[in-house]
Amino acid sequence: MFDCLCFDFDGTLVDSTEAALDAFTRVGPAFGCAALDRAAAERLRGLHAREIVQTLGIPSYRVPSFAARMRREMRAGLLATPPVPGWTETLEALAARGVRLGVLSSNASDSLETYLARYPLPHLDFVIGGAALFGKARALRRLAARERLRPARMLYVGDELRDLEAARAAGTGFVAVGWGYTDPARLHAAGAGTPLSSPHALLDWIESDAFDDEGVRRVGS
Repeated sequence: MFDCLCFDFDGTLVDSTEAALDAFTRVGPAFGCAALDRAAAERLRGLHAREIVQTLGIPSYRVPSFAARMRREMRAGLLATPPVPGWTETLEALAARGVRLGVLSSNASDSLETYLARYPLPHLDFVIGGAALFGKARALRRLAARERLRPARMLYVGDELRDLEAARAAGTGFVAVGWGYTDPARLHAAGAGTPLSSPHALLDWIESDAFDDEGVRRVGS
């Protein structure tokens, strides 16, 4: 059993696809991006975040400002979007097993706090926001050091290839969800195993998975 489970926010705890598409219609033109229809947006799900910004034609030096604008524009849409059904019960069950729980996200901390004030999720021991778009590995390592946790005893739950890469770099376990920004087939091909079909499936995965002799199976490693 893992000692600590960390959850991504966008695309994991919250299905924020609609909020992201709506925000892009306002942010994209300022960065020279063409409009996205549903088919084009679905094709982007098969790409890494770096490939997405390249496909959209956003220069690398403008990526931080693009990401910041998107997060600001998504705030209202997120507040109108409840968590994915099933997370409350899943978190309750995990807490009953003595697992520490928390959020680690690229979203701003104040945005996360505002959202969780409207949609309280139970038993969150920490909420960490502001991780750089491609800086989650460092954030995971800092969390492990701060909480005196062994990375191998931590599990990161996310929806993107960059989440998988961050977990690998930090030495934590990883499991993917299948309803987020990245296509489940691409996640599977990258070594993330079979993405979860629902929050409840996380409990089944933890209880039925084959763990190593330290008690951890590091999916995607």
